Amino acid sequence: MDIMDVINEILGQSRYLGSCAYFEMAEQAQNEEGAIGVFVDGKRNSTILYSGGEPLGAIYLDEMGGLYGDPAVLKIRDSDEYDLYAVDNRVVELVVARCRVFHKNYFSRHLSSALPEIGGVRRMPGVLALHILRDDTAQEGARVSVRKGRHVLANDTTTGDGQVSFKLFNGTYDILVADSTGEVATFMVDFKGERSELFIEMGGVTDV
Repeated sequence: MDIMDVINEILGQSRYLGSCAYFEMAEQAQNEEGAIGVFVDGKRNSTILYSGGEPLGAIYLDEMGGLYGDPAVLKIRDSDEYDLYAVDNRVVELVVARCRVFHKNYFSRHLSSALPEIGGVRRMPGVLALHILRDDTAQEGARVSVRKGRHVLANDTTTGDGQVSFKLFNGTYDILVADSTGEVATFMVDFKGERSELFIEMGGVTDV
């Protein structure tokens, strides 16, 4: 098992914090004991590992191979958008042992939680409200999962009015619904804005 297989396994069991621009990660990560940010576009993959909001390790992979630690940081682009996960700090330290960055000034603009915020607007999560129906009747107890890629970000069960809500950052998500009859529906949502409502008729999806 290579290091990215290990990281993917870790992320599959970790709490998703949202999608962050490169320079926003440290601010988000400083509220967690440990965090891992991952960027993947198919041809290249970069990973930054945080402890207490400070970047400690880095990994960069592309078609030419992999770089770890200081050489990896020099290849990372500060224009990329990362998926950030809260991770047990002990786990972060174990991975960092294989990709530690010794020259912290290699991180663009000293990527750190100590950076002041100058201009811009801090992105906040919005609310996606789902209403699960069958024959126009609200479905209580339907199980709903939100996924991004192969990672399950959240699970919940609908209330008596057939509703369930999730806090999400803007982005594309897969929604999986299993109702009391055993029917399973999967669909994609491109979530934007502060609040969106989606009425799901099992057997068809209606956007409102």
